[in-house]
Amino acid sequence: MGTTPHKTVAEPFRLMFVCTANRCRSPMAEVLAKQLLTQRHLDAEVVSAGRLEGGVEASAGAVAAMGRRGLDLSGHASARLDSDTLAHADLVLVMERSHLIDVYQTQPDALGRSFTLGEFPSLLNNTTDPPRGPIPDDPTQRARQRIGLADGARDRMRILVDDDSTDIADPMGRWNLHYRRTAKQLEELIEATFDGLFS
Repeated sequence: MGTTPHKTVAEPFRLMFVCTANRCRSPMAEVLAKQLLTQRHLDAEVVSAGRLEGGVEASAGAVAAMGRRGLDLSGHASARLDSDTLAHADLVLVMERSHLIDVYQTQPDALGRSFTLGEFPSLLNNTTDPPRGPIPDDPTQRARQRIGLADGARDRMRILVDDDSTDIADPMGRWNLHYRRTAKQLEELIEATFDGLFS
């Protein structure tokens, strides 16, 4: 009696967003990314975290900004950055350069897969697929390959240098208008990221 061959199930692409408190920028990025992935018919796991203690609700401004887009952040509870989640993330996108230090201190091996969201689309645009070897048909494998190429294109000596030129400003404590502007910036950068990773 023959045996049925096992099908290899590809690991899902895992995307993580990081900010300071996980109460506005990274949770907004999380739900925006999930929406954009659904629209593109792409399967991925998306989470977010911060450097501070978890268990706190999203800021009112973040809830309002997402509510205007039909997205619900009312049930969000902040999560603290942890080494296990970082170890399993294919891509970590942070809001500020200083958050890369948090990543490195929590899980040093994740630094090669971690970028500021503000810099990552540009890195992808300046990266081309390797001239030799097949380009994977699977979009998840292709994305992982491009993340590696983007990491290789960076100046290793400057990854943790104090440089706020690609930071996304924290709207915490500011008017709802600032949250809406941040949401628009996040959406544009995430769209550009997905264009570079999955197209």
